[in-house]
Amino acid sequence: MKNKPHVDSKKKDILQAAMRLFATKGVDGISVKEIGDAAGVTDAAIYKHFKNKDAVALEAFTQYCADYTALIDGYVRQEGPVLERFRQLITEVLHLHDEDPYGLLLISQNHEIFIEAGSSEDYRQPLDALIDLIDQGIMRGELPAQDSRLTAVLVIGAITRLAVSSMQGELPELLVPYTGETVHRLALMLGQVTAELG
Repeated sequence: MKNKPHVDSKKKDILQAAMRLFATKGVDGISVKEIGDAAGVTDAAIYKHFKNKDAVALEAFTQYCADYTALIDGYVRQEGPVLERFRQLITEVLHLHDEDPYGLLLISQNHEIFIEAGSSEDYRQPLDALIDLIDQGIMRGELPAQDSRLTAVLVIGAITRLAVSSMQGELPELLVPYTGETVHRLALMLGQVTAELG
């Protein structure tokens, strides 16, 4: 029993190091040894917790996807105008990026193991949750009729591109200073029934 916290902390260290590496260099661009070096563990320690590098990548990806899906689902369940909840969601996502940019960077990648994981009917992704939020606005008459999947793809594409541009130096490292303008522009993507944004 006393060893379990140590084992869990090593697995957490491995995942955190792997997330940074996968997000910045891609899954194919790094080795198990590089993950071990970054986490301060041996290759054997990694294989104790994971079958291979792809298993590490898949767990890192699914963890971030689950976190962002849960975040969006929380806004779906809240009361109040959909556009206001959407604005709060985007604000929170930008704050999360500035605390940990690797999640959005990892989600933005299209590695085949991520695509395979996301194609399962039982696997709920951030896209699914955002579609639900947009559909809610349409059903309540707060948003105009639209293809909610297309809108959700556009919004997520814009957000993940912000993270990539920040990492590549096209935008500053911190995105929170862009919150007002980002929220405004993304809210315009959803449209509105009234001229609320002026």
